[in-house]
Amino acid sequence: MSIIQVEKKDKQLQNIANIVASAKKAIVVTGAGISTNCGIPDFRSQNGLYNLIKSQHDQTRSQASSVRSSSRLLRSSSASSRSQCDLTLSPRKLKGKDFFSSDVWNDPTSTSTFYSFIASLRKKIRDEVEQVAAAHHFIKMLRDCRRLVRCYTQNIDGLETRLGLCADLHRGKGNRGRFARKSMEMPRSRASSLPGGIADGGCEVVQLHGDLRSMRCELCRTMCEFDQSRESLLLNGTAPECQFCQSQDRGRRNQGKRGTTIGSLRPNIVLYGEEHPSADAIGAITTHDLALCPDMLLILGTSLHVHGLKVLVREFAKAVHSGAGGKVVFVNLTKPPESVWKGIIDYWVAMDCDEWINTLHHDRPDLWQIQSELDFRVKKNQSPATRASKAGSPPTKADRKGASSEGKKNNLTRMTTTVAPPAAKIKQKRPRNTMVEIQINHQKENTRPVKQKLKLDTPR
Repeated sequence: MSIIQVEKKDKQLQNIANIVASAKKAIVVTGAGISTNCGIPDFRSQNGLYNLIKSQHDQTRSQASSVRSSSRLLRSSSASSRSQCDLTLSPRKLKGKDFFSSDVWNDPTSTSTFYSFIASLRKKIRDEVEQVAAAHHFIKMLRDCRRLVRCYTQNIDGLETRLGLCADLHRGKGNRGRFARKSMEMPRSRASSLPGGIADGGCEVVQLHGDLRSMRCELCRTMCEFDQSRESLLLNGTAPECQFCQSQDRGRRNQGKRGTTIGSLRPNIVLYGEEHPSADAIGAITTHDLALCPDMLLILGTSLHVHGLKVLVREFAKAVHSGAGGKVVFVNLTKPPESVWKGIIDYWVAMDCDEWINTLHHDRPDLWQIQSELDFRVKKNQSPATRASKAGSPPTKADRKGASSEGKKNNLTRMTTTVAPPAAKIKQKRPRNTMVEIQINHQKENTRPVKQKLKLDTPR
């Protein structure tokens, strides 16, 4: 089946809104496109991160080249030292994408540029981004309405956590009972969303490319906080040393032993060509989400160029399409290749993510009603037609049919409850489930049931 293209003011937007409203278990995959309205550049555009870091690297190289050339004029050097200096000044020319791959560690200049660029990006996000985008609020809304299975993001900005979404992989898969009807009827509270609670979503946002909250040692893999002092060192292009490695080295030297190597700290970002340090935890969460049988996959603000993300999207789309009526919606300004995503993506919404979400809010404002505002405990004497009229939609044929049957049931209930049976008959009649009731009572009192009493009390 071909991908259905949806433009602005298209009638299909209402159809997509209804699909989102009817979804019970949604998986959201996001990219840099959902954060551009916050002032954070994407990767591949003209003013994207690839071009920004490349221009910064070229500027650093030109400054280093001028300093070294002037120093060579002031001193005489041998031919070997000159050739060695020329090799240092002529590293392999890197593209913008190479600064986000494992090749960045091959050259000291590119490594220093990467450190300072990531530190400046973190500082910009912390100091200049005051509000999150509509897409982040939309993800939170899905969480609050118990529709969100998980959000998988390529972003490292961590803006979802500002709205209270959990991005800690140690929280795990969460409680799958949060999608049960009994759980849906309960208002979401802070206590219920704690670990082990009925509304516990576990790690609600899986950051596939790492985060800017922490740093890790490239030698011992120890995680530590990305604090202000370490950020200042990275801004100057210098990697801070690992405190755990320092303590290990200090302990050995105090014992008169040979010291150990001290590793350097790097931002907890997964570059192209690197394996995620928490790959096992992410794999367990992904397997759990596939088993939940999601009924909608939303892809927001990503061009789907990364191979690992392609594989993940294909698996989720297969799980969504295995159910009845499951749909995959792709929202991005760039068209997905038909040859790659035909039969996988159902709808391509050629709009900005925030613009589409505002349209969705206009078409289906009831989506933004959180569970505490919805009346799940419907009165018995309230018909489906009455509920539909209060919701603002005309009653359907099924509602009118349900109203008549429900009215008959209520009349029968009133007739049967007005006449009470004689109390004497209740006392004379011996219940058949006396043994079960006695067993339950004994279990509540933490005592073992007595078989002899059960035989005497059980009717023959």
